[in-house]
Amino acid sequence: MNEIDLHHLGAAYALDALDTRERAAFEAHYHECDICRDDVFQFRETLADIAGAARVEPPASVKDRVMAEVARTRPLSPLLPEGVIDLAERRRRRRRFLAPALSAAAAAVVVTGASIVVTRDSQSAYAEELSAVLAQPDGQIVTLGDTGANAVDGSFKVAWSATEGRLVLLGDALPEAPNDHAYELWLIDEAGAHATYILDSASDGNVRAAIDLAGEPTAWGITIEPEGGSPTPTGDVIFLAEV
Repeated sequence: MNEIDLHHLGAAYALDALDTRERAAFEAHYHECDICRDDVFQFRETLADIAGAARVEPPASVKDRVMAEVARTRPLSPLLPEGVIDLAERRRRRRRFLAPALSAAAAAVVVTGASIVVTRDSQSAYAEELSAVLAQPDGQIVTLGDTGANAVDGSFKVAWSATEGRLVLLGDALPEAPNDHAYELWLIDEAGAHATYILDSASDGNVRAAIDLAGEPTAWGITIEPEGGSPTPTGDVIFLAEV
């Protein structure tokens, strides 16, 4: 992983969406890079704004789920700059750096129809997609909980914005799907479950995808489907989150 790749992992790091190798590489770089510290700070501010944008009474099960997640999550100490930083100069340096990096990222994206499925070699493009979604006033992100229907390790998060018209899927620490099968994300609304046709086997233990948003979800679900896809779920919903 080169320095350009590391500079584009700030959003995924703020979401705790990096795998072990990526997190170790980013944290080693993060201590020495003012640009990346500024990125992470801004992404965390954006997440805080999104979290406070709409308040609902949480179900009683939320506390148990949060405490279970805390037990599995490694705490990180805050990293603060040693002195006063000229933010205007930092932004100028960041713009000079990002111009060539974004051109390279665009060339690394695999285009399929109206969607962009982001490969491991295009982490910078994926991070840009995630940043764009979370920067919108209506940007949201949820963690899908294990339903217990078919105990599967790992986790999924979905970020989306109707304004941006995009959704971003993050799957981490997953077992590879059975032969000729793949993980599928379903947009669930009052009419039922709608396939997104992401269909990723998580061969490296992770799923990273960004596609156009089609519909207004009331929930998100994950199933394991035949690798060719299906218009309706054929397996149990193994991860689920209500919106």
